[in-house]
Amino acid sequence: MDAKINTATILSTAAATLSVLVFGTAGLATVFAQQNYNLFTAKLSGSNEVPPVTTSAYGNATFQLVPVGHQQVMSYHLSLKNITGVTGGQINSGKQDENGPVVAVLFKPSIPTGAINGRLTAGTLTSSELTGPLHGKLSLSALVDMIRSRDAYVNVQTTQNQNGEIRGQIS
Repeated sequence: MDAKINTATILSTAAATLSVLVFGTAGLATVFAQQNYNLFTAKLSGSNEVPPVTTSAYGNATFQLVPVGHQQVMSYHLSLKNITGVTGGQINSGKQDENGPVVAVLFKPSIPTGAINGRLTAGTLTSSELTGPLHGKLSLSALVDMIRSRDAYVNVQTTQNQNGEIRGQIS
């Protein structure tokens, strides 16, 4: 009889532990998903430009919406490979197959860069830095809505391709 009680106790404990693990994991997954809901990325290439550009350059951009006090800021990181003479980098409004106006400047050097094979720039954006159709917005929510609806892209210009050498839709 003791063996049955021990087996029943073990099975009961195992079931309770499994239940905690399942619900605990689901809870962690929910928290992780909520945190990633404010994380956005873009893969940049010449083939994404409108019209497409033939280049060996490529890059990645990451953005994360972060609460700071009573407002939100968007941190960003832009890394590029095989590119020279960068004259600017920004977020533009527009769908994948269309060009649109600049809504936030990420990088604007006084002179073109040399060769870039790594981080070009990193920083934070606030609503006061929004330009074009988003100028004057009191929060970043309009930009975030634009990104979530896939209506925003990162564009990087060079001396060789002044309208853009590489580009990537933010998602």
